[in-house]
Amino acid sequence: MLDLLEKAVSPDITVGIGAYTDVKKILDVRDAFDLCPVKVIKDEETALIALKRGDIDCLVRGTLRSSAFLKALYAHFNVHKAYRIALLGTVDKKYFLFAPVGIDEGESLNEKITLVRYGKDLLDTLGITPKISILSGGRRDDLGRSRYVDMTIIEARRIAEELGIMHHEIMIEDAIKESNFIIAPDGISGNLIYRTLVHLGGGSSHGALYYPLAKEGTVIADTSRAADEQEYKTAIMLANAYKVMRNANTR
Repeated sequence: MLDLLEKAVSPDITVGIGAYTDVKKILDVRDAFDLCPVKVIKDEETALIALKRGDIDCLVRGTLRSSAFLKALYAHFNVHKAYRIALLGTVDKKYFLFAPVGIDEGESLNEKITLVRYGKDLLDTLGITPKISILSGGRRDDLGRSRYVDMTIIEARRIAEELGIMHHEIMIEDAIKESNFIIAPDGISGNLIYRTLVHLGGGSSHGALYYPLAKEGTVIADTSRAADEQEYKTAIMLANAYKVMRNANTR
């Protein structure tokens, strides 16, 4: 998937990247990235105003503060809920989309259905056939052991049946073999899966697109403030390539 993104990057698309902290690291990323222009912006308001005005074509959060960034995002773009869909990689370089990654995302049946639809849109935009799997807190024969686990199983089965996707129960190790987009039972487990994969398991993170903004043509890629330079570089690639492909699909 990273090869596909790199080939799609356009030198005519300017990407902004935030640098509230670790400014030198972000400047090093800018100086080392030669596929498109990269503009470093040092605060949340300035970054989002630049995106809204068209001074930049898309934005990577970089080291901008998460809470301040979201507050400004909601104010400037009139959205009340943001859904992030992350591009992750396993230690053996199996790349896949993953959500929810925020602890307050994917809390309800409707939010998980929304994530399925946004993930399908993202894969369609990239020209990749969607193979989507939803996880639950247990296997089907675990029904009755926990009210919360029961709810995740019932919801996942319903979503899989209604939307025609796979339900791999709690077996993420099987889902990764068949899917290019995996949906966790809730945002807390999703965040833990992300952290375990990236920070303990030798996996990689390459940015997370904000929906519904991305579908509307406003391309913002989220990143961790603790990310290494490679994550920022690939997030720039993701934002640029998605913008290019989205533009091509809407002509």
